[in-house]
Amino acid sequence: MEASLEIRIALAQDAEPLAGLAIAFRNHLGREVPSDQQFRAGVERLLASPDAEFLLAVTGPDPVGYLLLRYRFSMWAGGLEATIEDLFVAPGDRRRGAGKALVQAALDRAGARGCVSACLDTNEKNLASTRIYTQLGFDAFSARWQGRQLFFRKRLQEAGRGQS
Repeated sequence: MEASLEIRIALAQDAEPLAGLAIAFRNHLGREVPSDQQFRAGVERLLASPDAEFLLAVTGPDPVGYLLLRYRFSMWAGGLEATIEDLFVAPGDRRRGAGKALVQAALDRAGARGCVSACLDTNEKNLASTRIYTQLGFDAFSARWQGRQLFFRKRLQEAGRGQS
């Protein structure tokens, strides 16, 4: 019998399994940076931040996925906005509802915290996450501009070389 899925807020004692999941995400993407040490330090820093929360998907003794939720005031949203920064479920544990449950829990947390909007970015070829996001009401279409919103990024420094 398969263990039931639990979504919970990560605590300081979850730093090592969380870093392990983040490292697995990096490896899944075929990247070499940030280093394992940078991920561990980053997870610890974010766990201590009042503007960030990690949610964990747990189906047994160890987490199988995580979501990083960030909070900031948005002038354009007219209040607090939540940003889903990361969503990762270990490949062997996918297609069992953990990703969708993590996103729904993030929306619930953001609402409870008083957020007026939630946003995220993903690659259009990431069909699994795009399906989850659209099922839960996210939309890239802008009525104002009659087109899809785009997310742009420009790296200013090599990872790990500057302060964040």
